[in-house]
Amino acid sequence: MIFNDPTINYIQLGMDVASIRQNVIASNIANIDTPHYKEKTVKFSDFLNNNQLPLYITHKNDINPQENLQDRIIVEKNDSYGERNDKNNVNLTSQEAALAKNQILYNALVAFAKYKFGEYKNIISSSQGA
Repeated sequence: MIFNDPTINYIQLGMDVASIRQNVIASNIANIDTPHYKEKTVKFSDFLNNNQLPLYITHKNDINPQENLQDRIIVEKNDSYGERNDKNNVNLTSQEAALAKNQILYNALVAFAKYKFGEYKNIISSSQGA
């Protein structure tokens, strides 16, 4: 029952995306002085924001929460030219802001997971007394 809960699966997916995004941002920051390095971004939130991910399964053809949605996570290179002479387009300020935003998202997902597992703990402990 717990592991078939779509909410838990979406939390796990969100944490996976945040982990990949963390690695991409860290790579961008590590290569800030590498000539011709192009900034990379994770393009999964666009998929979620376009309402392509249903909240409820109402038909057998709907996206299954058990489906491996990690295939829809795209790491995209930003080929725009920066203002620097070495053609590196990484902006440290924007990377630090993205890192902070990603950390807040991850912490919120962890808090929500703790809440959901607390609900299951309460259900299990109340059913043992019955």
